[in-house]
Amino acid sequence: MRIPLLNTGVPGLDRILGGGFPAHSLYLIQGLAGSGKTTLACQIGFHHARQGKKVMILTLIAETHNKMLNHLSNFSFFDDSLVTERILFLSVYNELLRGGLRALQKTIAATLAEHRPDIMIIDGFRTVREAAPSDMSLSEFMLALNSLVSTMHCTTFLLSPTEGNVADSENTLVDGLIALSQYERGLQLLREIKVFKLRGSKHMLGRHVFEVDADGIAIYPRLEAINSAAGPEERREFVRLGFGIDGWDLLTNGGVLAGSTTALLGHPGVGKTLMGLHFIFDGLKRGESCLIAGFHESPLRLLEKARSVGIDLQPYFDSGKLQVIWHPPLEVLVDSLTQQVLCNVEQRKVTRLMVDGIDALRDIVVHTGRSRAFLVALVNELRRRHVTTFFMQELPYIAQGMGSPDESMLFENIILMRYVEIGGVNRRQISVRKLRENSYDASNHILLIADDGMSIEGPASFHRAPL
Repeated sequence: MRIPLLNTGVPGLDRILGGGFPAHSLYLIQGLAGSGKTTLACQIGFHHARQGKKVMILTLIAETHNKMLNHLSNFSFFDDSLVTERILFLSVYNELLRGGLRALQKTIAATLAEHRPDIMIIDGFRTVREAAPSDMSLSEFMLALNSLVSTMHCTTFLLSPTEGNVADSENTLVDGLIALSQYERGLQLLREIKVFKLRGSKHMLGRHVFEVDADGIAIYPRLEAINSAAGPEERREFVRLGFGIDGWDLLTNGGVLAGSTTALLGHPGVGKTLMGLHFIFDGLKRGESCLIAGFHESPLRLLEKARSVGIDLQPYFDSGKLQVIWHPPLEVLVDSLTQQVLCNVEQRKVTRLMVDGIDALRDIVVHTGRSRAFLVALVNELRRRHVTTFFMQELPYIAQGMGSPDESMLFENIILMRYVEIGGVNRRQISVRKLRENSYDASNHILLIADDGMSIEGPASFHRAPL
């Protein structure tokens, strides 16, 4: 018979587990002090206690029950009414101290027979290894415990303040091994979770970040792993989107393809954000749901900037047709931010997205060498959802005029905006470097910004000062 999956109630965890923990099995959750083992296990326990199931928490050398309850009471998942009614606490250290592993095994068996819990948590499990007279005796204990919890239909979690997937009995003889750890870069510290093994389940490999807040633990599956498991994007009808900018449709022969991604590159102050706001405003006027994800300008400043060129976004912002996700590029979890954006896209059926800017997005990708793979996964996810996306990028992205071929392949369209000197005056110039599935005017054009918005004039060569 197929083993049922035990859902955890921990945001993101079931996804990396492949649906949940195969039930009635034995799992080891390991991690050094402060990694979140007890919080994770108890969050799972309270989730199931609220559904009417019984949870048994056995402690060895660990914090006292009063202290544990006091710490857990700070989380929203804690429910005092469930303690002693559905969640039972029992210290078994004295049995281990007096009679060794055999006495501990008998106590656990008697406890399971008396209370018939659905879930059991054994905290401080390293004490068992230290009390074992030999590796063989520890292996025998682990085999007996695994058989016992399976027979009693009790999903069991062992919590151990250890680290690393090593060839110890408690690692090899459990059905699953989950490790909590911390990653340090400079002054920043990230919490991470890894599933080393999970018998009977197709889980996501690699490291995934998580955070602990007032609601407990929330895990953010790595976007690259999610995208690798996703299917191909659906075939869509080719539709071109203009921006309502005079001269834009003529320059691009109708605009960009719906569902495509565009890199808008330019000098600071050249008008990248304003052009993106034109793009968003055009969608809003057509009744579309739009989203702006930014790092530098708050929603208030964006609305004021749009208003300065005759674009009134306030009514759409008030109605919820336009939403802004804004985070200063400081200690932001990139996977948390991405999940927030993709959930917003999914729930509101967003068709246009403006990311201002992509360089800040790269900066918050903490792990060295991950940036490009992350961007590939993000772009692919947005394409699958048929979201037309504009990424703003400062001009230093370009080296020798165009940047690396690998990075340019991320985007179907590339637009270049920069300042040029014409007759001793700095003028804004725009050109299309790449446009998917369309012909376009490749010459440089003059870009004007006035109180009533943007407009594109003829080729910049017509404006050159005479020699």
